[in-house]
Amino acid sequence: MVCLNSRQIDIIEWLIKEFTPVSIKEMALSYEVSSRTIRYDLELIENWLSENKATLVKVPKKGIELKSICERDVLLEKLKFLSVENRVLSDKERIKYVVLELLMSDIPLTIENISNKIFLSKNTIMKTLKDINVYLSRYKLELSKSTKGGFYIKGSEKKIRKLQLSIFLDVLDSNNILKILRETIEYEDISDLILNYNNFIEIDDMKRFSEHLILIQDKYNYFFTDVDFIKLIFYIAIMVKRFYKGKKIENTSNLLKDTIEYNMSKDLINRIFESNAVNCEDGEINELAKYIIESKSFNTINELKELSVEEVADKKTIEITQRLIGYVEEKINVDIKDDTQLFNGLVLHLKSAVARVQNNSQINNIYTDYIKVNFPFVYQVVEEAIRKMPDIFGVDVSDDEIAYIALHIHAAYERISEKSSRYTALLICPEGISFLSILSTRIKREIHNLNLIETCSVYDYKQFKNNIDFVISTIPLSIEETDVVTVSHFMTNDDIYKIKQTILQLNKFRFIYKFSYDNIERKMLMLKDILKKESIKLQVEADNWEEAVRKAGDILVNENKVKDLYVENMIQAIKDLGPYIVIMPGIAFAHARPDETVNETCMSMITLKKPIEFGSKQNDPVSIVFAFGANSQGEHLKALQDLAKFLSVEKNFQMLINTKDINEIYNRIIN
Repeated sequence: MVCLNSRQIDIIEWLIKEFTPVSIKEMALSYEVSSRTIRYDLELIENWLSENKATLVKVPKKGIELKSICERDVLLEKLKFLSVENRVLSDKERIKYVVLELLMSDIPLTIENISNKIFLSKNTIMKTLKDINVYLSRYKLELSKSTKGGFYIKGSEKKIRKLQLSIFLDVLDSNNILKILRETIEYEDISDLILNYNNFIEIDDMKRFSEHLILIQDKYNYFFTDVDFIKLIFYIAIMVKRFYKGKKIENTSNLLKDTIEYNMSKDLINRIFESNAVNCEDGEINELAKYIIESKSFNTINELKELSVEEVADKKTIEITQRLIGYVEEKINVDIKDDTQLFNGLVLHLKSAVARVQNNSQINNIYTDYIKVNFPFVYQVVEEAIRKMPDIFGVDVSDDEIAYIALHIHAAYERISEKSSRYTALLICPEGISFLSILSTRIKREIHNLNLIETCSVYDYKQFKNNIDFVISTIPLSIEETDVVTVSHFMTNDDIYKIKQTILQLNKFRFIYKFSYDNIERKMLMLKDILKKESIKLQVEADNWEEAVRKAGDILVNENKVKDLYVENMIQAIKDLGPYIVIMPGIAFAHARPDETVNETCMSMITLKKPIEFGSKQNDPVSIVFAFGANSQGEHLKALQDLAKFLSVEKNFQMLINTKDINEIYNRIIN
C-alpha cells in the first residue's frame, strides 16, 4: 500500500478535477517546492493511481494529465477513505479521527490506545488532545480524563450526537453516499471502503434506514432534498448506535407532539426498532422530530405553486413570511407579493430555518460569499428584515441562513422577466428549492424554448424519463438512455453554452431570452445630470480602501448632496458584504441603498495616486473609485448604463488613470 502525505493527496485531487495537462513547474510554484520534489510526489501518486484503475499520462510540452477507467468522483471518494496507516493526516484530520475513536469507544481511551488505533506517536497524540479541547468547546463539550488515565468526551447527549453528525457530513460526500444507497454499480468499491470503517458507519444499516425513510416520506407526503435525506440517515444511524449503548436522550418538556414531524418521527422510530421491541422515550422521538423540522422539505416547482401552505406550516410561519416579503417589497420597490412560488417556497424554508435558529443548529452555506457579492442589496434588505423580527429569530441569525433566504427573494426578482414556451429537460438540484429556483429562472431567461421539470431529487428521474429530452443536473449522473448536462449551482455562461450544444445535437431550436425593462414614466437622468466636473478629483492619496471610499464620498457631502451617514453606510455595506463594489478590474463603484441620507441623485469620481487592494480576487488593485447616491428608484438607470458602457472599454480606463486634465476626463465621460 502507498502512504500519501497531504500535498500528494492535494495533487491527486487537482489532477482529478483538471481536465487539461498540468506542468510540473506549475505544481512546484503552487506548492512552493522544487520540481524534483514534485517528481518524487508523482512517482508515489502513480503507484496509488495504478491500484485504483487510473494512471498519469505525459503530454509533450504541456504537462501531466490523469486518465481513469472509473469515474473521477469515485477516485475523489476513494481518497477520503485512505486508511490512517496509508496517509499522513493533517491537523484537522487528526482531531476528527481521534474524536470519532473517543465517541465510538465503550470505555475511556488512553494515549497508548489512541496511538495504536490511528498509527500516530504518543507525542503527536498528546498535542492533538490539546487541540481537541478547543475543538470540543465549539460544541459546548469537554475532554475529560478518567481515574485510570483514559480520555472520554463529556457533555449532553444532544451535543455529542450533533458533533458526530457534523464530522460525518464533513468527511463523507452526501451525493456519493446517496449513490451507494441506490446501489449504483460503479460505487460498489467505495461501499467496500466504507465497510472497512464499520465501527463508525454501517452501510447495510443505512440502506435499511433509507428504505424506512422513503416509506415515511410517501406516507406523510413530506419530501426531503437529497442533501437533507442523507443528513437524516446519518443522524438515525448515530441515534441507533448510541441508543443501544445506553446513550439516550431523556424526556423533555419542549415536546412537539402536536406536529406532523413528531408523528413522522414516532412512526419512523417504531419501524426502525420494531424487530427488537424497543420502546423509545419521548425525548428521542422529539429530538428526531427537530431534525426533521430543520431539514429542507421540497416539492417540484410546479407542485410548489399548487401547495396549500396552511396544510404544511403553522400560522406563525405564514405570518413571518408575509412580514418578510412585505418589508422586502417596500425596500426594493418590486411587486412580489403575488408570486406563489416565492411565498410557498419561503414558507417551507422559514419553517425549517426558524427551527434551526431556535435550536442553535444553523445551516452551513458554502455559497454565502457569492450571494453577498452578486446579490448585495437583496442580501442587505433580507438581513434588515430579519433583524426587525428579534421576537422570532433572536439576534444571532447567521449569514449563511440569511443568504439562503436572499436566494429565494432574488429568484422571485428574476422571475419578473420570465417567459414561457420551451422544450423539455429534467432539472435536478439536490441542494434545495432556492438553488433550484435560481437555476430554473436563469435557464428560462437564457433559453427560450426549453420546458423544465424541476426537482430536488434524482429519484424523480424514473418518473419523468419518458417525458424529457435530456437532464440538467448539479451533480454528475450516469444515465445511459438520456444525455446529462452537469452545471454549477449558479449557472455560468459555460453551463448555458453546454445546454445549448445539447439542444443543437437533439435538433431543437434555441433562443436566448433577453432582458426588457419596463418603461418608466418619469424623467430619466443622464450621466451629465449626476456627475459634475467639480465632483472629480485626480491623484488622490489614500492608505486603504476605507479611506479611498470616504474621500470619494466626502466630495458629495461637501456639495450637500448626501449626508455624512450615507458615507458611513457605504463603508459599512462593504464591511458586511465584502468587496462587491469592485465591479471591473481596477474600478470600484461605492454606493448604499437609497434612503433619506441622500439629498439628490449624485456621483463623484476619484483616481488614486497608488492603486489599493479592496479584497477582490478578480479585480484588485483599484485605481478609480466612484461614489454614487440615489434618492429614487429607476431614474438613474440610463446614466448608469452609459457609464458601464464607457468603463467597459479598456482604452477609456487607461485614459482615466493616465490623464491629468479634469476637463478632458469629464468631457470624455459625458460625451
